[in-house]
Amino acid sequence: MENRTESIAQNIAGAVTKNRKRLMGFGILSLIFGIIGTFMSTAVTLSSVLILGFFVIFGGVVFLVEAFSAPDWKGKLLNLLIALLYIVAGAVMVANPLGSAVWFTLFIAAFLIVVGIMRMVMGFQIKDEINEWGWMVFGGVINIVLGILIYEQWPFSGLWIIGLFISVELIIQGVNAIVLARTIKKTQSDIKKEFS
Repeated sequence: MENRTESIAQNIAGAVTKNRKRLMGFGILSLIFGIIGTFMSTAVTLSSVLILGFFVIFGGVVFLVEAFSAPDWKGKLLNLLIALLYIVAGAVMVANPLGSAVWFTLFIAAFLIVVGIMRMVMGFQIKDEINEWGWMVFGGVINIVLGILIYEQWPFSGLWIIGLFISVELIIQGVNAIVLARTIKKTQSDIKKEFS
């Protein structure tokens, strides 16, 4: 019984080690691509909009097929309109990724400002219940400032802001994966010491 338990523990340790190494590799690659992306934010912006455009077209085609596969469905006309809207929007994004990126950036600026205002309101609403309410208000202020900065540089910010956001996300994801992989390694070392 003890040998079987030890064998199971070794199998689990081997699987965790293999996944830890993959996680570390993913983290390093993500970090590298994120850093490169910050220097090529316009290219990342345009390629992201293009990829999104193809996905939107694909979604429209799926809606179209769904609409024709259910001939007696009451919502058929609405589904056809949604499908056409998706296909047209995707085609516009593929045909004019730069213009689409500029308008997406305006949406991002407005979104950040609205979310920032909502966070500030929520922070003030919970200030009697939670001591850390100030952090929520501070986060809201940061959102509003970012939104205003993006809007002030619009439409030129449309050339780089989406690519920059994606690159920063890749950097954050990479750092998180690396930290998690190192934590797993440290935990494995601690467990080995404890049982040896």
